[in-house]
Amino acid sequence: MKRILVGYDGSDGAEKALNRALELIEEDGELILLAVIPSREEKSFVDSNAYKMVKLKANEMIKRKIEEIGEKSFGIRGIVEKGDAADKIIEVANRLNCDLIILGRKGQSEIRPDVLGSVAEKVVTHAHKPVMIVR
Repeated sequence: MKRILVGYDGSDGAEKALNRALELIEEDGELILLAVIPSREEKSFVDSNAYKMVKLKANEMIKRKIEEIGEKSFGIRGIVEKGDAADKIIEVANRLNCDLIILGRKGQSEIRPDVLGSVAEKVVTHAHKPVMIVR
């Protein structure tokens, strides 16, 4: 795979997805780490300072992860977008002509462990690119 997008939020699932991407990316390829934060208009932010803090944390998380990966035979790009996570993952994958989207599996439950998280399910359902869900 020449260009792989990983939906990255710092969770265990995202780490597993990233590790799989590191195994699959070709030499001279490009790995894209995408973090998506809620838009400012969403009611999850009490004030603009809370929004700024979330945006800053997302940028720092991506930067740290890229530094941790270090120099490789492929390029690494970090992107932070705002909006609906699934929509942004699909949009960025299309815009950057990614060969593969890799996401961690979410929503694991003892009651229904077969259920995907809502973001993963929406991406699998609506993306026009291959999607890999990592457990």
